[in-house]
Amino acid sequence: MSTTYRYPPSAILGDYLRAATGLAVGIGVLATVAISTVILIVFGGLTVIFLLFGLRTLQRHLTEITLNQDGIFRSDLYSQTLRWQDLRQLRLRYFGTHRQHRDGSGGFMQLSLKGKGRRMKIESDLEGFEDVTRLAAAAARTNGVSLDPASAGNLLAMGIDPDFEETAPG
Repeated sequence: MSTTYRYPPSAILGDYLRAATGLAVGIGVLATVAISTVILIVFGGLTVIFLLFGLRTLQRHLTEITLNQDGIFRSDLYSQTLRWQDLRQLRLRYFGTHRQHRDGSGGFMQLSLKGKGRRMKIESDLEGFEDVTRLAAAAARTNGVSLDPASAGNLLAMGIDPDFEETAPG
């Protein structure tokens, strides 16, 4: 049995709006102002950055993460599979934002998985992020993967005990 998760549109809409605004400003300036080297470097650079951000947002919009007993499969602009038995590194990072609240909420987490030359990064606004993290932690435990203190602490903050034997993936 497998389960598929996606990034919800509500999690991506703001990024699309930021990318569109940045592109509009950059292209607007480049199209209406006399081009000098400084203008070209500054606004050309910003336009390229917002274009890349928009493409990254499109990639997240297209992303599907599928879990099954054998591993995790990511499909977006390309496809990638990481078998649970091949997992050799798990990192779970918390990133605060300028909108962070006093209780610590307002940031996001990023799960990084590595094994057999494959790397996968998944952000916490993915529907089912906790399920993905729980299965990855179980696979890391089964494979004897040691966790850095920050990752272990972040797992505990999510209610996942990295030392407790839970049900194996699948």
